[in-house]
Amino acid sequence: MILSIIIVNWNGKELTENCIESILLTNKERIENNEFEIIVVDNGSADGSIDYLKTFSGPVRLISNKKNTGYAPACNQGMKEASGKYVLLLGNDTVILDDALERCIKFLNENNNCGAAGCKLLNPDGTVQNNCKKFPKFINGFYTYLSLDSLNHEYDMDWFKYDETREVEQISTTFLMIRKSLLEKIGYFDESYKILYNDVDLCKRIWEAGSKIYFLNTAEVIHLGSQSTKKADFSLRKIMYKDIYRYYRRNFGLKAILLKPILAARLLFVSATK
Repeated sequence: MILSIIIVNWNGKELTENCIESILLTNKERIENNEFEIIVVDNGSADGSIDYLKTFSGPVRLISNKKNTGYAPACNQGMKEASGKYVLLLGNDTVILDDALERCIKFLNENNNCGAAGCKLLNPDGTVQNNCKKFPKFINGFYTYLSLDSLNHEYDMDWFKYDETREVEQISTTFLMIRKSLLEKIGYFDESYKILYNDVDLCKRIWEAGSKIYFLNTAEVIHLGSQSTKKADFSLRKIMYKDIYRYYRRNFGLKAILLKPILAARLLFVSATK
């Protein structure tokens, strides 16, 4: 088994269906030869997703949770079941294009110092999304959650044109292909981050383990963008903001308390406007 593709689904039947179909269409031979497997972890969906996913067999496997366990725990379930040399964390709101998976596999095969690789994310109209960032400094928490994004120029890598393959500090786990041996070494996602910042924490641990993360400009997928979090109610959004505070508290110590009132106010504002 070369590649295990992990998809987490929560009431996203249509999105997940389109994602799976795009994988099957662009990687038919690999799937038929049992070189690729797709593991879908469903987080207690009630929209017909389970019935759809049960129609598959063979290389498409279903792990069904009775409730929404959160993104990180669900991903860990899938990653621990993966038997591929490489593991791809893939958002269900993506559509795989052409030979994107093959290009990432080839890059990892040829670059032993690369522990993980991401690709170019495209909007449906073909424009490029910004999916690479620096690791956040303490001040970036204030700029981000006070909506002062224009001050996050360096953190957001606004200068990067996504026209070259290069090392990056962190990249979105909407599409992140990782060596399974590395995941076993660093311990998968930290499940205390239920929804947010688990990807930042994972990328930090990849670098701390002595491996590099690369952005590949030659591999492309369409990303519809944050469809699950848009449906989050207040209770889920509260968990999301706890994740944010947890990251800054762990990485910057007691001074993270200064962020608490900003996060609380933003949570109430965002929830009131949804």
